[in-house]
Amino acid sequence: MELQFLGGASEIGSLGLVVRDQGRTLLFDYGMTPTDPPSYPRPAPTNIDVAFLSHAHLDHSGMTPVLSRLPKARIVATPVTIAVADLLTRDALKVARLEGYLAPYNLQDVQALHSRFTAVDRHGTYRHHGIEVELTPAGHIPGASMMLYRGAKDVLFTGDLQTIPTHLVGGAEPLACDILVMESTYAGREHPDRKETERRFRDRVAATVERGGKVIVPAFAVGRAQEVLMALASSGFETYLDGMARAVDEIYLSAPEYLADARRFRRALEGVHVVEHPGERRKALREADVIVTTGGMLDGGPVLYYVGELYRDANSSIYLTGFQVEGSNGRQLLDEGTLTIDDTTIHPVCEVEKFDFSAHAGHSDLVRLAKESRAETVVLMHGDEREALRDALPSNLNVLLPENGRAFSL
Repeated sequence: MELQFLGGASEIGSLGLVVRDQGRTLLFDYGMTPTDPPSYPRPAPTNIDVAFLSHAHLDHSGMTPVLSRLPKARIVATPVTIAVADLLTRDALKVARLEGYLAPYNLQDVQALHSRFTAVDRHGTYRHHGIEVELTPAGHIPGASMMLYRGAKDVLFTGDLQTIPTHLVGGAEPLACDILVMESTYAGREHPDRKETERRFRDRVAATVERGGKVIVPAFAVGRAQEVLMALASSGFETYLDGMARAVDEIYLSAPEYLADARRFRRALEGVHVVEHPGERRKALREADVIVTTGGMLDGGPVLYYVGELYRDANSSIYLTGFQVEGSNGRQLLDEGTLTIDDTTIHPVCEVEKFDFSAHAGHSDLVRLAKESRAETVVLMHGDEREALRDALPSNLNVLLPENGRAFSL
């Protein structure tokens, strides 16, 4: 059995793993890194038999439209992942056009991908011509799956995972395997207590509102915006939602079995004012206490309008809730206290704070899952501090830290 990372081995983003076994060639995820400009993984082999998509975030799904050009590849994912990935890849094309990037695929590729998708339930098994892969929930976001390939050896590909239950989904459970290919985004780092983080978040929102300000919450459209809205539910704040998260909400509502508590999710959304078109943004600025809006890294989307209107208001706040990639506007705001909008650098005087709403497992949870999988070999991927996780795993485990492009045999 041979494994080769096309991207995402020693960095967070552009993940793609090729597995060659018994004359078959499989691909697990094929993403891009939505930086400025975007970065992409190595080209996929043309002889892919089946590709498996763990979830819809662009760093895992963003290059899947290219696979529609291959002669025979099918793409397997849960129905929720398929629907959300379609939204995100179309949006990536729009962003490329607006920013002047040369996109690696076109709208015809996105449309052609539909005929290549095979939907498999979150607890289902894909079987075709001797290939067998079991799907099991990975936590993280609705529809996210770990993939257990049963070949010469049983290989578990985690994608992104979260072992702690959240408002949206339950936590991932360990699965027995021979080889564990595990994400390591938070290697060497732990998350603060989630309930305490949410309490502090609501308290800071209340403090902003009490002094006459408004809170802008930049949030990723897939997973993060919904978590924030549920954390704010029943708090009494006038909450507005703007951006692509609206469409993602509809997908989640149509698949209640993928949610931890679909009724509570629906109730949380009932209390939210939705900005249906740009003309309603002035109303949101007048009436909202909290505006939850895309994009989560402040590199584009409606958030830039709201920031542009409020950045001079010392009573208002910008509360970041997600990881800010190096080179993003969000990272610039955290590190330097500035933002770049339309080639102009601004210095927001409003309060800026980051809250850890991460949908990834922390260091100790990754260690626990690796131990309980009873794997003989652990391959660490999708992280830039993998050594910290390797050093924390039992010495009897064969732990590998592969590099992009270099094939290795197991």
